[in-house]
Amino acid sequence: MSTADEIDFSALLVLLDPDQRGGRRHADDVATAVQSLTKHADTVALPDLVHDVIRRGERKGVWSAASTVTVRRGRATLPKTVTLATPVRFTDKLLPITSPLRRELTWATGLRLSAYQRRLLLAVNEWLRRTDGGKVPVAAATERAYQLVGDEKAFDHTPPRGGATLWGEGRITFELLRCKRLPTPLVWEPTAAILSKPSPIVCVENHATFRTLLQLLRSDVTPLWAAVAWVQGRNTAPLESLTTLPFQVTHLDYLGDLDTAGLEIAAAACTVSEGVGVQAGAAIRLWELLLDQPSRAGRRVRPADARKLTAWLPPSVRARARDVLLADRMIPQEALRLDVLSRCARRVGPR
Repeated sequence: MSTADEIDFSALLVLLDPDQRGGRRHADDVATAVQSLTKHADTVALPDLVHDVIRRGERKGVWSAASTVTVRRGRATLPKTVTLATPVRFTDKLLPITSPLRRELTWATGLRLSAYQRRLLLAVNEWLRRTDGGKVPVAAATERAYQLVGDEKAFDHTPPRGGATLWGEGRITFELLRCKRLPTPLVWEPTAAILSKPSPIVCVENHATFRTLLQLLRSDVTPLWAAVAWVQGRNTAPLESLTTLPFQVTHLDYLGDLDTAGLEIAAAACTVSEGVGVQAGAAIRLWELLLDQPSRAGRRVRPADARKLTAWLPPSVRARARDVLLADRMIPQEALRLDVLSRCARRVGPR
């Protein structure tokens, strides 16, 4: 993992503030930018790196970090936002477009726009002219962004670069540009050689448990789950791809770490799964087995937070899980080693 000292702040600011207008950015935006500059970053260690980057940026005067409002990411507590320093600029005046616009863009006539907004609008105008109103196949949003403005990340945020002045209903939309955002591919592997009938799958948070469950289930003639999936930390968006798997997923059974972050991620993963029409819930027997394993010291959790975090779990394990949190303890899913799972092989399946 790269250290905060190795981060190129000039490149970081290009990602966070391409229009050089300053303003507030969420800690997750900083994390996304940092991760894009450290392609081989360890996802688990990313929150600690972001914490160091935020503090270093504050010392350098790049931004000021929120001092009273924080967010928890992994085991790191981060300032919720940073406020970028606004550079003094004299060349980027807000001016209207003087070139004739196609009928799809006449709403922008007379709007006073920044240099970047004018560049984007004129690029869209020219693209509409060349494609006769966008009569081309639908492309990935990143591909269209690179085609129009030479920056594949320009359309990553909501609203995309250019802001609400240009983007929104009746203005520039992905439909107008004939593009769409594509969900991150889901990491999964089958447990059997043939996948044909509708089946449940199990999803875990950490790579070691992903491999361990695959090894266990592939040793069974009739595995209880058709596949094992892996979401990496808080990035649960890949679960939007569940309906594109080469078999029908009937249910997503989820196992996470028994701690604050793990339970938050678990609830979010199930919400994403159900959002695409796949029922989801706790892999109950795996959670029961996890609760039988030794715990280690965790962070303090308030009773109200413990109740909220464990409300996602079924009643059979909810109280025990809450007791672990209230004792300031946690249990990582790595406690379920292959030998532990093998001794209780028939306990690990769906129920």
